[in-house]
Amino acid sequence: MKIGDIVTRRFAGEEAQFCIIGFYTDQSSGERVAIVAMLDPHSVREVAVQELAPVAFKDLIALTANSSYMH
Repeated sequence: MKIGDIVTRRFAGEEAQFCIIGFYTDQSSGERVAIVAMLDPHSVREVAVQELAPVAFKDLIALTANSSYMH
């Protein structure tokens, strides 16, 4: 698997789709962990590429800092 891949996982008893946005290695277990963003079909939009602005990876990780997935 790589960044950008769309994956599925059972979540709250149903299958949900996620986009892989990064990886890290858990320091205590050595396990490779994916950082994912849930894809909600109701929030998927088409947008002109010119309207998009890049986000630095460090800023993206800051958005997930409160997540239980970050160590």
